[in-house]
This record gives sequence, C-alpha cells and structure tokens, in this order.
Amino acid sequence: MFISDLSYSSVSVMARRSNRTPNEAEGLGQGEAFEMEQQNNRHLDSLASKVSMLHSVSLNIHDDVNDQNRLLDNTSETFNRFGNMFDRTRQTLTHTMATAGSRFMCYLTLILVFGVFSLYYIAVNLLSRESEPPELT
Repeated sequence: MFISDLSYSSVSVMARRSNRTPNEAEGLGQGEAFEMEQQNNRHLDSLASKVSMLHSVSLNIHDDVNDQNRLLDNTSETFNRFGNMFDRTRQTLTHTMATAGSRFMCYLTLILVFGVFSLYYIAVNLLSRESEPPELT
C-alpha cells in the first residue's frame, strides 16, 4: 500500500506512533511521507526483481527435471531392449546346444565370438593411434 493511499485512520495510527495529532502528522510529514513512499517503491522493485529471479530459477529447475526424467526413461527402455536381446540370445544358444551336432555349433560360435572381439580390438587400436607426420630429412 502506498502512502498516498492512506486513509485518515492510518494517518492517525502514524500520528499515535509519533505522539502527534493527525493534523500535526499531516502538516509536518509531507516530506517524510514522500520519502517513505519512495522507500516503499524501492523495496517493491527489489522484491519484484527477487520474485522474478526465483520464478526463472524454478522454471529452469522444472526444465532440468523434465530432461532428466526423459533421460531416465530412455535409459530404462535401452536396458529393457538389451535384456530382451540377451534372453533371446541365451535361448538360441540353449536350443543350439540341445540339437544334433551341438559340439560343432559350439565351436563355430566360439570362433565367431573370438573373431568379432579380435576385429574390434584391431579396429580400436588402429583408430586410436595418432598418425605421426613423416620426418623430413
């Protein structure tokens, strides 16, 4: 509430605090009332800027929480797909071991797995090396 909006009763409360009559408070306090109004405006502006800052912080927190929830949902879906794929692979390997000629299929599977890991190891080592410039002689 601004000082200019004060009613007679609020002026009388101010007068009681300063031990003056309402007429004395009105006559002597014009400069004080203006200064108090300016002080109230400064405080309101400060409060408004703080509220605005808190609003922007809360919006940023809300956006960050939504992003993290999406990331967690995607991670959960990825792990579920990996688990399903692992179960299918295990079932296929179990079925392969149970059929005729399972020893041959087991050896073939081990060779393929070893070959894939070997190719991966070679590719990682070749790609991770930094090419050195040729020496000038």
